[in-house]
Order: sequence, then structure tokens, then C-alpha cells
Amino acid sequence: MKITFVCSGNTCRSPMAECAMEELLREEGITGVEVQSRGVVANVGADISENAKKALEDAEIPVKKHVATQITTDDILASDLVICMTERHKMRLGSLPKVFTLHQMTGCGDIKDPYGGDEETYKQCLAEILSALKKLIPIIKRQLTL
Repeated sequence: MKITFVCSGNTCRSPMAECAMEELLREEGITGVEVQSRGVVANVGADISENAKKALEDAEIPVKKHVATQITTDDILASDLVICMTERHKMRLGSLPKVFTLHQMTGCGDIKDPYGGDEETYKQCLAEILSALKKLIPIIKRQLTL
């Protein structure tokens, strides 16, 4: 299974979701899931933001090397699930059966953009992402058994 998380610039929310999901999958002993992140208006080539890194490190979530990447049709086609941080991101990608918002999958609401915020803003954003991802894990487990 391949999951792609999508946000705007691919430097804050989606890379935090990617790292957090990989850690949750590892903790749960779930294998066979590839996770990546992309942006609808990516700052191509940029690293994950410093405050996003700090939020992940403070939560003891490993930060992997990251290069911001624009989402492509090939990314969507190669993914089993494309999970957008907001309804606006989903609208940019169009109505495809495998494209959802994190809210649609978990009921947790849109994940607000922390871009330009302080460390606390990023920590709050990561907490929202983690809360939603923990609700997503059972869904992933079910999909893997189908």
C-alpha cells in the first residue's frame, strides 16, 4: 500500500504527517506501507521547515531527509490513498476515488497551515496531525487485510 500526504508547499504539514505516520506504523508493527508527501504548490527542492523539524524532534519522531516535491498525476496514480490536509487541497486534485481529506477519513477537521508560525504553532499542528493519524491506523490495518 502506498499513501501520499498532500499540503500546500510540502514543507510543513505533509512532511510532518509522513514522518509521524512512518513512526506510528513502525510502533504498530505494520509493514507493507510506503508513505510519501507532496505539495499542490510545492516549494520544489526546499527542506522541511525548521519549526516542523523541531516539533517532530520534540515528539521524538525521526525526521528523515526531505525535499519538497510537487504532486503529479503519476504520484496520484501510483498511490492507493492520497490524503489531503484540507478540502482546498483535495479540490485542487479533483474528484478521484482515492483522494480524501484527513477529515473525511478521521473526522478530525482540516489541518491548519502553521507556515510562518512559532514553534508552539507547529507543535499544536503536529498534535492535530498525530490525533488524526492515530484514528487512521485502524483503517490502514483493515485495508491491508482486504
